[in-house]
Amino acid sequence: MDRKVKIAVLVSGGGTNLQALIDAERSGIIASGEIVCVISSKAGAYALERAKSAGIDAVTVARKDCATLADFEAGIVQALEEHGAEVIILAGFMSILSEDFTRRYSDRIINVHPALIPSFCGKGYYGLKVHEEALKKGVKVSGATVHLVNEVCDGGEILAQKAVQVKDGDTPETLQRRIMEQAEWKLLPEAAEKLCRRILGEKKPETPEVVLEKWERKDAETLAEIIGKIDRKYLSDRIPNPYTENDAVWFITETAQKGEAEKTGVFSKITVGGKTVGNISVEKSGGLNERCAVIGYFLLPEYYGKGIMTEAAKQICAEAFEKLGVIRIEGRTFEPNMASRRVLEKAGFELEGILKNAYIKNGKVYNACVYGLTKGE
Repeated sequence: MDRKVKIAVLVSGGGTNLQALIDAERSGIIASGEIVCVISSKAGAYALERAKSAGIDAVTVARKDCATLADFEAGIVQALEEHGAEVIILAGFMSILSEDFTRRYSDRIINVHPALIPSFCGKGYYGLKVHEEALKKGVKVSGATVHLVNEVCDGGEILAQKAVQVKDGDTPETLQRRIMEQAEWKLLPEAAEKLCRRILGEKKPETPEVVLEKWERKDAETLAEIIGKIDRKYLSDRIPNPYTENDAVWFITETAQKGEAEKTGVFSKITVGGKTVGNISVEKSGGLNERCAVIGYFLLPEYYGKGIMTEAAKQICAEAFEKLGVIRIEGRTFEPNMASRRVLEKAGFELEGILKNAYIKNGKVYNACVYGLTKGE
């Protein structure tokens, strides 16, 4: 198999489930994926030693050293992006991830829970607590569940389950060990392989026809409505909040039309099936960078993931090289909008540097990512 899906494993402790994954990859049970990094939420976790012994990159993003959950997750995202991770496996990872994080990696995160969901699951049910509650209830059968992770704790799609007998005289520790050996260590690698095969077999959704058209004053109401539907974290701080129809008129007349007339920028509305769904523009930089231009864009959320921005970027870059006389177009994107990075790379942009000009704003870490596309290359 030429291509394998890149897997990151998130851990917090000893890493017994991690070892099961490592062994499964070596034995060929995981044939469609490869573990490229292990990320621990605790410094000194033995799981990191397991990773190093297997020749896998080991990274620590210590939760206790991060002021906020957003800071913690930003560190994890950085490590995931640096390793090109496509699948994330939670293997004894003792932190609940935010909705922003799970949405970013939708259908790409799997977790193993030491019970048969929907029993003994949800917030507060982890580690020995799960087995303690199962024994208190007097159940005769417990087990393990591997599921996709979403914004609901233990609420994602179930990929696999296996029942394990509860024996007389069991303690939480003996039951935990039996469930790991008979269920978790078997199910987790099998589910990882299943998800990797699913990804390799995924067909790209067909990109609808994308047409770039010039903004006109009559589009002001539409533009205002679009910006009102977009999450503010994906918009420049320079865009007024709230954004009114008067703001849209100003953009169209003073920025878009004037910029194109003076050949300082190319501004286009993105239309799909005759409907305006977003904006894309390329503007010349000033000063020493006058032969360079910067790309920027936004899109209605329901049109994400269809290749629309990639196609729009290709079209406007070709137009900008011709009309503006620039030799280079750059895209500067900032965390947490990593979708921008993927759009630009697919459109032919080359990643020049990550963590360039990293800074902190309003308690969040932002990493400036600079991409460039040079004419003739």
